[in-house]
Amino acid sequence: MKKNLFAILLLVLAAIIATGSVTVLGPCVHEDGSKGPCADAGRALLIDGCVTAVLAILIMLLKRRGVRLVLFAAALCAAVIGILLPGVLMPLCKMDTMHCRAVMQPSMIILSGAAAVSALIGIITERSRKA
Repeated sequence: MKKNLFAILLLVLAAIIATGSVTVLGPCVHEDGSKGPCADAGRALLIDGCVTAVLAILIMLLKRRGVRLVLFAAALCAAVIGILLPGVLMPLCKMDTMHCRAVMQPSMIILSGAAAVSALIGIITERSRKA
């Protein structure tokens, strides 16, 4: 259980990112039902959260230290992409008061940052663990 602690935390954060990106933390929906430019960013965050969740599950299932180290590194990369997706890699609405800029962007940056920290600590603990 102790060696899977950061993988479990990573899985929980990835699940929140994936579900949040299509629910309350998701992109704007305009009054007429149309979607803004941020809808693609929301879908990309959903995919990023699912990829991170799969990596976390693999970390929990596999026991080899080297493989777990590589999976944690891949999860770190996915988390950094999750930080950069809303607003940097993918456009958001232009107004700062829109839901995507006021809610989605900061919450996804915080959640992905926490996932990155969890993956980084996972890398450190895997490296210090005896083979």
